[in-house]
Amino acid sequence: RSCASTAPVGQATGALPSSPPAPAAAGGSAVALSAAALQGLPEEDRELLEALQAAVAALGDDAADASHPLVEARDKVLGAYRDKAALLKRDWTDEMFQDGEEENDERVAEIEAMLATGLSTSGAGLESGSNLGSALDLVGVYMKNYKLDKADSVLARCGPHISARGGVWMVKWLNHVSTVRMKQGRSLEALEMLYDLELYSPYDASEAPEFFETLNRNLAWALKALGRIDEALVYFERMAQASNTHKGGLDWFDFWDIGKLAAARAYRDGNMPAFYRGRAMVEESLRMHEEAEPEDLVMRAKVCDSLAECYMVSSEFDSAKKHYDEAYDLLLRTVGRNSPLFGKQARHSANLHVAQGQHAEALPFLGEALAVEASRDAVSVTDALEIVDLLVQSQQKSGIAEEDPAEGAVVSNHAALKILQKNLQSRGKCNSKEYGVLCHKMSLLYLHESRQNEKALKRARRLAKESVRLLRQHTQGDSDGSSWLRMCE
Repeated sequence: RSCASTAPVGQATGALPSSPPAPAAAGGSAVALSAAALQGLPEEDRELLEALQAAVAALGDDAADASHPLVEARDKVLGAYRDKAALLKRDWTDEMFQDGEEENDERVAEIEAMLATGLSTSGAGLESGSNLGSALDLVGVYMKNYKLDKADSVLARCGPHISARGGVWMVKWLNHVSTVRMKQGRSLEALEMLYDLELYSPYDASEAPEFFETLNRNLAWALKALGRIDEALVYFERMAQASNTHKGGLDWFDFWDIGKLAAARAYRDGNMPAFYRGRAMVEESLRMHEEAEPEDLVMRAKVCDSLAECYMVSSEFDSAKKHYDEAYDLLLRTVGRNSPLFGKQARHSANLHVAQGQHAEALPFLGEALAVEASRDAVSVTDALEIVDLLVQSQQKSGIAEEDPAEGAVVSNHAALKILQKNLQSRGKCNSKEYGVLCHKMSLLYLHESRQNEKALKRARRLAKESVRLLRQHTQGDSDGSSWLRMCE
């Protein structure tokens, strides 16, 4: 039920084979193929295909003649329906992936192997609609597990074949690409693609309310991520209208989205009565979710996190801690310590301690957040800088190093910092003013560790020199950058 797993063209009504079916053959072999093709089709489509099959069977010996007009018509319809079923395929995407990091990774590998087997068996490559549909289904798996580099790579390979087909294939592909961009923190690109998606849609809101519910929700999320809350509200209102059209009312997901936005907007405007009404909607969405989908622990964690944030901004720290702790425990159990979802949750728990002046208690959570940020596919200099800056401030304010210089008093972040630098360098993100400031902050972390480890002082000096070099290069005419340069020097 997240942006990564929503289907822009509707959801298949039944599970499809794990590996792509073989291409259709003429004559009697198409009868066997039709049974597999029927599994994911609506009832009216199945009835039409069955009627055509019965008409072909009535031809007797002529049914073996692939050039017979009725046989040709049957085979064309069967091919079109097989394409439709492939387009709607999402049984891999719809898996929960909440059995812990190791088992989740094993299941992803199994799905990759199934697709590889299907490709080698058919020999048709991504020109085949069945193979292409399975590849897009695999992208959904990658997005759920935050394997964004792999998702990007598969989408790029699918692109030319999607373009050749056009239509609703392009709609689904654009939805996937925009979702990857959102998860990469490239919200403006995602927004532009969602506008394109709206233009490519062969439907209007009355014909496909479920599609427009998803599209308007994603547009609202992209706008909210860009800080354009008032514009996001317009699309959430459209989403609510579409939800009412095809569901007859709002579900927990709608309450969650609308409540979060209402609370954020009211808090921004200083309208506390409206803020409490928005928070009440988020609280109600948690209750509704536990009743409607008690098995979906990852989504429960996300709703708990939203509710905790609402309590934290109003300084109701006990209630915030209750919900942050639940979210933290759920994500640790379901997705593991290396998931970006867990890293974000650890950072939120740290923020709660910082807000209460509990800087020593915040340090372990910040260390976990840094470890995740360091290795994630969508690593960001800005996000890394925020975490490292919080670590520096919390270390300084906790006074741990000054009180106890013994070994182990300050937990080393060297492993995470080393991975972070390599990750950023491999992605060409190490030549900017922002990275220069990050180098300065990382050098301060190593200075805190230097009383326990002599190597930390050498690492601090190397990073300090790099920060000065970068800031001298990128701060001409930049007063903010000049201030950072003087500090680093």
